[in-house]
Amino acid sequence: MKDINWRGVDLNLLLTFNALIRFESVSEASRHLNLGQPATSYNLKRLRELLDDPLFERQGHKMLPTYRAKEIAPSVSQILAIVRESILPQQSFDCGCYDGVYKIGLTDYAEQIFGPEIFDTLLQLSPDCKVLFKPADQQNSVRMLEAGEVDLCIGVFNELPANISKTFLYREKHLCIFDNSVMQVKLPIPLETYLNTPQVIITANADLTSKVDSTLDAMDIKRNVVLGTTRFFTVRRILSGRKLLAVMAEMVGRSDLIQDDLTLSPPPIDIPDFDVDMITLKRNAAHPRLTWLSEQVKLVVQDKVDRLKSRS
Repeated sequence: MKDINWRGVDLNLLLTFNALIRFESVSEASRHLNLGQPATSYNLKRLRELLDDPLFERQGHKMLPTYRAKEIAPSVSQILAIVRESILPQQSFDCGCYDGVYKIGLTDYAEQIFGPEIFDTLLQLSPDCKVLFKPADQQNSVRMLEAGEVDLCIGVFNELPANISKTFLYREKHLCIFDNSVMQVKLPIPLETYLNTPQVIITANADLTSKVDSTLDAMDIKRNVVLGTTRFFTVRRILSGRKLLAVMAEMVGRSDLIQDDLTLSPPPIDIPDFDVDMITLKRNAAHPRLTWLSEQVKLVVQDKVDRLKSRS
């Protein structure tokens, strides 16, 4: 059997063949394909060389198919139908019939605040689905996306490679949080009280400083940090009943997951806000399942943020 030159095979040849079978005329086939007659004749020449058969022979004004052309015509028609109906159309996503796994990367605090509502929404819309939450941060999120370990990640992302798509979810600001039954301060908390009160910080690198200290350094003042932890909700438990304060993200401070009656106050110094985003792989961004999942997660997160902010 002769080796096939696959580089010589393209969809245009099959379209030309199908049109010639249908119209039995180079001019009519060209008109149907919106091609010039020389282009159609050239495609027929390539088909003849590829299949080693005349395929069509002129008789009067018609191009009549050979036995070989008649044999392969149903297969060519079937191939084009598969391309037309199964490959080219954008497939829709039926969330109600989905029985796979939605895989979402979240930071610790994002999972605590948004995880329950994300799970409830996905299970309501996809009753047969499974949901997997994986811990995500700036260091591992891109790797997990590229490895297919997660569909999307939620968090704070500074520099991202070109193959990552970023969607804005909300802007987070900072608040001071403390037990005012112990502190007994008038709101908003004064700078002097803020500086003189022992503080707890959220730290991801085992350091007892943060960007807040950079702001204070620029003002030539310092605060007294006595405890660092990586857990947002540990901070809230430690603050309760103690003369301590912390600066934390507003959504954590307003979260209703812990009933601790802590007090929130704007900080007495200017601390820059930060954006919380959702990231996905660009190459998968148009896939119907990911498009649907991203939209549901975005709606859930933004709705929860609006509800928490309404408590201010």
